[in-house]
Amino acid sequence: MDCVNCGGKGCIECEDTGKFAITKCPLEFITTDVFELIALAELFEKGLPPVAGGVLDQAKIFVDAARFVFQEQRYWKNKLGIFN
Repeated sequence: MDCVNCGGKGCIECEDTGKFAITKCPLEFITTDVFELIALAELFEKGLPPVAGGVLDQAKIFVDAARFVFQEQRYWKNKLGIFN
């Protein structure tokens, strides 16, 4: 794939090839905090900002449940062809 540092142009990180070889599972590169950031971004998109009074002040079980509901809604809307 294209090097994420230079966008395929060539740099020190990719030894001027412009490419990045993935030789193991990509999930090994993603840390727990990255997954948490993705979750917060999804909730922010839904109107729950990651600040005091927002999603950071909600119980984890509620946040997990809300994400589950959003995913189910997205699944069924896609399956039924409902786009808004």
